[in-house]
Amino acid sequence: MLQQKLWKQYDQTLHKELISYLYLHSVRKYMILKYLENCRLQKGIYMNNTSETSLQFHKIATRKEAEDFVYASYLRAASHQDYAAKDARKRHPELTRSLLWQKSVTPCIVVTGSKGKGSVANMISRILQTNYTVGLMTSPHITDFRERFRVNDTMINETDFCRLMAQIQPEILDIASDLPESVCISPMGIQADLALTYFSEKHTDFNVLECGKGAKYDDVNNVRHDYAVINRIFLEHTRELGDTLTAIAEDKSHVITGEQKCVYFAEQEPEVLEVLQRRAETLHIPYKIYGRDFHAENIRYTCFGMQFDVEIGDNIYADLQIPLLGEHQAKNCALALAVCVDVLSDLRRESAVFSLPDIRKNLSLLHWPGRMEVLRSKPFVLLDACINATSCENVKEVLRHLGVWNCTVIVGIPEDKDYAGVVRSMKGMANRIILTRSGNPHYHFSQKQQESLAEEDIGTIWTDSVKQALTLAGSCPDPIVILGTTSVISEVEQIFQQS
Repeated sequence: MLQQKLWKQYDQTLHKELISYLYLHSVRKYMILKYLENCRLQKGIYMNNTSETSLQFHKIATRKEAEDFVYASYLRAASHQDYAAKDARKRHPELTRSLLWQKSVTPCIVVTGSKGKGSVANMISRILQTNYTVGLMTSPHITDFRERFRVNDTMINETDFCRLMAQIQPEILDIASDLPESVCISPMGIQADLALTYFSEKHTDFNVLECGKGAKYDDVNNVRHDYAVINRIFLEHTRELGDTLTAIAEDKSHVITGEQKCVYFAEQEPEVLEVLQRRAETLHIPYKIYGRDFHAENIRYTCFGMQFDVEIGDNIYADLQIPLLGEHQAKNCALALAVCVDVLSDLRRESAVFSLPDIRKNLSLLHWPGRMEVLRSKPFVLLDACINATSCENVKEVLRHLGVWNCTVIVGIPEDKDYAGVVRSMKGMANRIILTRSGNPHYHFSQKQQESLAEEDIGTIWTDSVKQALTLAGSCPDPIVILGTTSVISEVEQIFQQS
């Protein structure tokens, strides 16, 4: 009866009016999506807008087509938007709210922050895999888009990736069909849709999803989550989120939606912590804080990475070891473990008792490319996705512990990020600083970056590609430190894999 009624309505109205009808009668679009898609196939109608830039239905058969579809709506809208505008004016998470909420059927945690959120999400996934099947969505990727979707650390295969993107395509087009070209469905919303669909097929027991830049206007926050984590907040993405720590903290604090069993705060600046605590208390959500409720101690470098103890309440988890470098990674691990203690307690309906051997084994298997990654020891090459001066302090800490000085530093950071802060921070440890750019057209690099630094009497060398920068860096025996945005990191990883 419903289908006949919808068919009649579809036959008599434009698609825009049909959508209004669905909302008016509280019909969940996803429930009748396949039926409507058959209607569209029969009628040959996919969008009211038939311009060359409109989103069109096409069969997704290849990985490239699947990846392109993630960004199609965003790219269509980009030319109509102010690049410098805040997320509040450009992003529309309300478009995917109903869709993602309906698919949120598995216990979940959402992780946000400025840096280290991917590391924490990965650690949480690793620890929970001791007893459960865990879905993990992170971004961005380093060399393969499919890295963003994992179940028990196994990346989604190409067949499933293409098949599932084709499966959710009608859902996304159904939302997009009523939008002006200046409004887009966020790539993060499409990725979250794919992730939840994939995790459902794999019957995961628990899911971990990483937000993009913020939280308030991030589609990932539409996913129903029982727990939330807010890692360290820095002055990052100031163009989109705000130019003060408190403004950025306010945006990211919206990962606390009022439905959480508990939220977890990493070590934060006082003004940031105040914002986070106020939101949690306003929504009556319990929270735990690094340094008060849990912490890492006895942190030391080893030939394998970092070794440390984690204290959570009255429990001490001693001699944990991770193959990652930097004191901040030990703190990230303490944060992840604190979350897992509560998650396991909830899933088991009893007090969680960890097996230390299991924890140690899982953490020893951690691998997170592009995060303080030593690509070579002789000659020494360190790679890190560092794009601001604050994160640069972690890099310098690692270099000091490794006894590495007088480096050639390659910096590939877009002109709207803190490239100048990174260069200033590394100046004292560098014999040479080489600026470079990635081949990604969506990032803005220019030789004006070199000119701007020259005005501060900071001499740098400009190169037009990552390959040129590496060739130049390799022309002398200095240790090499490569810092940059993920597109630069990706190109470096691919070059080293081929060499």
